[in-house]
Amino acid sequence: MPHLVLGTAGHIDHGKTALVRALTGVDTDRLAEEKRRGITIDLGFANLRLPDGQELAVVDVPGHEAFIRNMLAGATGIDIVLLVIAADEGVMPQTREHLAIVDLLGVRCGVVAITKVDLVEREWLDLVMEDVRAALADTPFADAPLVPVSARTGEGLDALVAAIADAARATAERDHDDLFRLPIDRVFTIRGTGTVVTGTVWSGRLRVGAAVRVLPQDLHARVRGAQVHGRDAPCVSAGQRAALALAGVERDQLGRGDVIVADEAWAATTRLTALVRVLPASPWPLRTRQRVRFHLGTAEIMGRVRPLDAPEIPPGQTGWAQLRLEGPVVARAGDRFVLRSYSPVTTIAGGVVVEPVAPARRRRTPDERAALEAIITAPPEAAIAARVRLAGWAGVSPARLPIETPVPSARVEALLRERNVPGVAPAAGRLFAAPVLAQARETILRTVAEHHDREPLRPGIDREELRRALPPYAAPGLADHVIAAALDDGTLRSDEGLIALASFRPTLTPDQQRARDAVLDLLERAGLTPPLLDEWPADLRSRPDLRALLKAMERARQIVALGPELYMAPSALEAAALAVRRALAGRGPLGPAEFKESIPVSRKYLIPILEYFDRIGVTQRVGDGRLVRPG
Repeated sequence: MPHLVLGTAGHIDHGKTALVRALTGVDTDRLAEEKRRGITIDLGFANLRLPDGQELAVVDVPGHEAFIRNMLAGATGIDIVLLVIAADEGVMPQTREHLAIVDLLGVRCGVVAITKVDLVEREWLDLVMEDVRAALADTPFADAPLVPVSARTGEGLDALVAAIADAARATAERDHDDLFRLPIDRVFTIRGTGTVVTGTVWSGRLRVGAAVRVLPQDLHARVRGAQVHGRDAPCVSAGQRAALALAGVERDQLGRGDVIVADEAWAATTRLTALVRVLPASPWPLRTRQRVRFHLGTAEIMGRVRPLDAPEIPPGQTGWAQLRLEGPVVARAGDRFVLRSYSPVTTIAGGVVVEPVAPARRRRTPDERAALEAIITAPPEAAIAARVRLAGWAGVSPARLPIETPVPSARVEALLRERNVPGVAPAAGRLFAAPVLAQARETILRTVAEHHDREPLRPGIDREELRRALPPYAAPGLADHVIAAALDDGTLRSDEGLIALASFRPTLTPDQQRARDAVLDLLERAGLTPPLLDEWPADLRSRPDLRALLKAMERARQIVALGPELYMAPSALEAAALAVRRALAGRGPLGPAEFKESIPVSRKYLIPILEYFDRIGVTQRVGDGRLVRPG
């Protein structure tokens, strides 16, 4: 049977707690102050067994306007609302506010209990029920059953249980094959057990012994025990009220509003993009930079609103906005939230999270708007494609997709495994829209071609320089992925660590060929004592392409660079190496004076020659001297 949560809602003193006690036998007012004042202050919990054996977790919320924040902490996890309206008072202010809240939170299944019928006449009850039906007319609960009951006499309780059972059968179960998340609503300690947290499992499942994280603090803990409906359980699943005993964390480290998760992909955020609906009864519009109280899960965080389409969102209207929060929150695309005004405190709006970790946005392009809408309205494969498309050059980690879309993790994995997400392809461990990958490839190839045009003597472009061709905000590794793919398919080739088009070959113009021949003639005639670069003939040293030409000749092994200003012919160096080996092999360590016997040049040339010999293995440094290695 599905795991579901039934939550109460309604005005103060309309009999919510008494009704829960009559249905379950549990007094949910557990605090001494609640007993003394006779009102519910914080959340209360019980279990309701239905005639078919199904057990519902019951959350009893406070009705007083001063405790709406506590009511919100309980209402965010419910599947079915039990709206309680007293027959002797009818619809009251908190009735309407609670009704608006459960509507904003996306609760669509409910039962209305008209309580205290033993205190009124039948004619009055009929009037109250007409008034209730009118109040529900423009809400998702317009057709909800209205059940007259008395918690004191027991009248109507069987009919109420039957109506709740019908609602439970009509309510879809939450997805168990999903990422685990449990917003904490209570923290306490039990001797011999340690730190215990309770809450409604929003999604996924978790086994005893599992490692978990507590966000937003990012604390690490282990589940040492679990209970559901007051009984030990080997695991907890979506839709269940659960108590988890945690090892590795202390009670004072945790609090209401924190979230238990099991996957590393979860992250806290302070900026979200959302579709916001302002209540028709809101006393004011939602304006730019307006300070609000943001309620998501069991958390309440202050923040500011920035509407994206206009300076404000009027009452009764829906619009896109970004929320900048003053503290971190754990959110997922598709999460419902409620906004309350800073002062005076009243519920004014709510909405749906679309980007849980959002970049700063001002105005949106039509493509961005379409992608944002698709994330929360389109079928799973289209929602994933929209999220990937919106990510652009950054791409999306596959592990983040069940958080950045409302699609359960098992469904995401299946769609990606079967390659059933159109227009999306993997690269560098992330997912990208196909046009982004095509543009990345085109950019890489164009950059290589432009480099060839700019430096036709170089065999290719340095890989690091080529990486920088993509935007700085492109995902790390994307450039390497594109380069590797082009190397694999033969479009590019790698030559000594440089990247070139496969068809490219360095070529010299006739003028460059004449300059090359002049350099070769100059160096071959100079032997081991060539002129430094600034001593070369003016027609050579004044060439703007001289450095590129020399580099090309060096790569072709036509010349050897002994320094930035000193070049020699390879034949002269080969002859010198042969002379050194013949005369000095087996002797040493030797200093420059001994080498000068075989290489009769000044130190200006001798030291660069010896350093070159060190590099190619003719000689080997030993302390301050050198050994001549055998040929």
